[in-house]
Amino acid sequence: MEFFRKFFEGVDFSETRGEVKVLCPFHNDHRPSATINTESSLFYCRVCQWGGTEEQFYAKMHPDLSPRTVAKLFSTSHTGAEEWKATAQDVLWADEDFLTSVRALGLTNPTIEETMLGLVLYKGEKFLGVPVFLDKMLVDIRRYNLLKHPGLPKMIGNEGAHNGYVIPYDLWRRDEPTYVFEGEKDMLIAREYGLNAITLTGGAGATPNEFTVNAFKDTDLILCYDNDKAGQDGMAHLYRAIKSLPKSMRYINIAEVVPEEKGDFADFIKQGGDIFDFLNLETQEFEGEEMRVAKDLTPIHEALRRNIMLRRLSSEVTTISEYSNSYVVPSLVKARKMADPLGKFDEMDKDEERSWFLDDSNLEQALEIVEIDAKKVNVEATLKKFMNINSKETAVALTKTDFVNIYRCSVVDKRMDGSTSPLEVYSLVKMQVGHQYIIDYTLYNHPTKNQQLVGVIHEVVPIGTSDDYRPDVDKLSQFRKDGAVSARLDYLYQSAKHHIAKHLDYQLWLMTDLVFNSILEIPYGEQISGALDVFFLGDTQVGKSETTSRMVDLYNFGKFLSLKTSSTVGLIGGSTSVNGSWCNTVGAIPRQHKRLVVLEEFSGAKPDFIKTMTDIRTSKMLRLARAAGELEVECHLRMISISNPINAEDGTPRFLATFPTGVQPIMELITSAEDVGRYDAFLLIPKRENRFNPFDMTLKGTPIPKECYEHKAEWVTTRRPEDVVFEEGVEGYIWNQGETLNAMFECNFPLFGTTTSKKLARFCVAMASLLMNTDENYQQVIVTKEIVDYVVEFLKTIYTSEWFRLDAYKQEYDSYNIYNKADAEVLEKLYSANTVLIDFMFKQSRTSRNNLQTVSGLDRDKFSPIFNQLVSLRFVRIEMDTVYPTEKFRRTYPKINKSSTSTGARLINAITDTQ
Repeated sequence: MEFFRKFFEGVDFSETRGEVKVLCPFHNDHRPSATINTESSLFYCRVCQWGGTEEQFYAKMHPDLSPRTVAKLFSTSHTGAEEWKATAQDVLWADEDFLTSVRALGLTNPTIEETMLGLVLYKGEKFLGVPVFLDKMLVDIRRYNLLKHPGLPKMIGNEGAHNGYVIPYDLWRRDEPTYVFEGEKDMLIAREYGLNAITLTGGAGATPNEFTVNAFKDTDLILCYDNDKAGQDGMAHLYRAIKSLPKSMRYINIAEVVPEEKGDFADFIKQGGDIFDFLNLETQEFEGEEMRVAKDLTPIHEALRRNIMLRRLSSEVTTISEYSNSYVVPSLVKARKMADPLGKFDEMDKDEERSWFLDDSNLEQALEIVEIDAKKVNVEATLKKFMNINSKETAVALTKTDFVNIYRCSVVDKRMDGSTSPLEVYSLVKMQVGHQYIIDYTLYNHPTKNQQLVGVIHEVVPIGTSDDYRPDVDKLSQFRKDGAVSARLDYLYQSAKHHIAKHLDYQLWLMTDLVFNSILEIPYGEQISGALDVFFLGDTQVGKSETTSRMVDLYNFGKFLSLKTSSTVGLIGGSTSVNGSWCNTVGAIPRQHKRLVVLEEFSGAKPDFIKTMTDIRTSKMLRLARAAGELEVECHLRMISISNPINAEDGTPRFLATFPTGVQPIMELITSAEDVGRYDAFLLIPKRENRFNPFDMTLKGTPIPKECYEHKAEWVTTRRPEDVVFEEGVEGYIWNQGETLNAMFECNFPLFGTTTSKKLARFCVAMASLLMNTDENYQQVIVTKEIVDYVVEFLKTIYTSEWFRLDAYKQEYDSYNIYNKADAEVLEKLYSANTVLIDFMFKQSRTSRNNLQTVSGLDRDKFSPIFNQLVSLRFVRIEMDTVYPTEKFRRTYPKINKSSTSTGARLINAITDTQ
């Protein structure tokens, strides 16, 4: 009856036993149509035809609260207003000296009465008591050290009380603009001046708890916290925690009227501030770097090394594996004594109830019931232990409700990503494999798994959403430079040389930095992938690995992996059985989803790995069919693959200069034309012919600080398709320039073709990103015609170099495909004298020189000139002993006149037919 007595104040329950009439709050009731049974403590309304216990009544009032939350609230509530008045309020009014001190805060009697302030003792000293009521239930008492007793805290609540209650909840007008202050004193003074003011218990970092959070739906909030870092962080933390609930949420910068450090609203009033001046302060939006909350992060490997247990920690992590089974446990368990005590072990009275609740604050207790012998007797014995019920207590009935899932997975540090042992964690939130999070957790020894160290997660926040990011103009402006594209790139190149090496190769740097600066998705006609995927093929010791690995370190972005020393499972993922449960683990590559990987030693990659990477490039997903079921993980990457040319059969290295063009060493490594076509570019890096002494070199310019590069990487990863803008006409210009490149390089080396314009668009957007060619707010990436022209010339330089010679390769390729009138006339003359031979060639996809000579009926001396002419005219192509009729031949053959043949030809035909 405690809650009903508090809720229906004014109704006399003291003298009546049985049914007491009350107004029903669930319909427009003017004459009491409901009753409360004072013996069974049950409510029933004849009009609504609904009834229930106190907890069910409260749950009906707050349908957005779970049964567990309601039960938990009732287990923590204490006395009501009447009891508080007798024990604290009346005591305050009787102590004139203390009451004078309360009034000295600037509070008048009506405010003191309205907020129900009282006098309480803490460690024998007088404190101002600020009651925390929730629907007339006293759930906490805040004790303010008004008299500044030395050695005692400024403010303290009940031991074990939840933070995040609203004061004064029952006076809060949620349909009016609400001023949220950092502490109780500011809130009280603001209410004295007529503001609809509230505060949250727990100080600057508090957020609404599960009992009050839903009350913030559709409210208009104005936050005003203290002028210090704690206040700024506190407002940002509250904003991030509930930003989806209110209709609006803005803040007031109290520093505009109280510039002193730690100044607050109370200081403003104390200094003679006018409340109307305060109300005229401009409210501000939550945006900008100052609204971000920097948590104190502890890497997992450090927590494990130092064995930091039983303390709340925060870490940035990557989820690397998930277990196929989850656990379902009750979050609310009630025990009720069903009979009078019978034996010496019975400690509960008849009808006595005890409760146990599970949430992220005590999730470690669930470890004792999810991985033990799941027989009912074992689980219930553990649950009774949680409620301090003797295992031999008789006639105790347990009710288990409000079941929740507990998920188990493994995480590693985001920065180290697998270089240390993973930590097994348990959470009420399912964490996706391959995704990154900031987790708040505590380390415990698992009670049933040989004291294994595990983590219990209290809070999970995804990393990498653009909403979390605010551009730092000072850092991003470091990458901007006026002038032509070439001059702007030289400025960035000189900075990179400071960080990487004096001998840094310009083309290698530029191609690498373009990959780092590529935008994940771009709008080119339609939304397409903007992440660049390039291949570096170079002689040994030319700086490929050195440059890319140092770029990874400079940007603190991505992962450098060796394919030669890594297994396919380690790179991609797989499933293993762990104590009877299947564990699906993703490898190092999918863990970098939305980021970057550098794959070194491509020549040492396994065939099954290359096949899997082909599927990843196409679908942007990793799909693994395993015994534990199919594992499907997003895997959209920026990629750099690195390799040396394949060694000779005797193991000696071969150099790019020994190949006629760059096509041959590439096709030896990537044997599938389809795989070649999926790359955006290939860069060949030959060994240096002229070395120089780096100590004789002087670096130019000033290096851009490393923290700016790290912030730039974060900026790039948060750019969305709508942030990419092409100046008018540039999209069509890119397509035209793509056709220009096709005219120069399109051939059977399938890097160029129908997708050239998309590849070029990716490079142009990456170049605009690299140059910070943005709007004034550093939000949009703007692609201009000048940028397109530079990219096109850069690509031409790469593919026409003396090592690649793709233009020469195309000319050679075209000579086997394109015919003219003169070619047709020569073939027609050959046909008239060698009809059987030419007809035979047209019907074959491949043959041999000996077969052709046999068909011709000619001896070697007479056949050789004819065959050599076919070769020189590109009508056939020779590979070892195999002869291939070319596309040029197949295009020319139908165009020649076949009606006139020589006597020799007719004779050969006659002989062939006879045979």
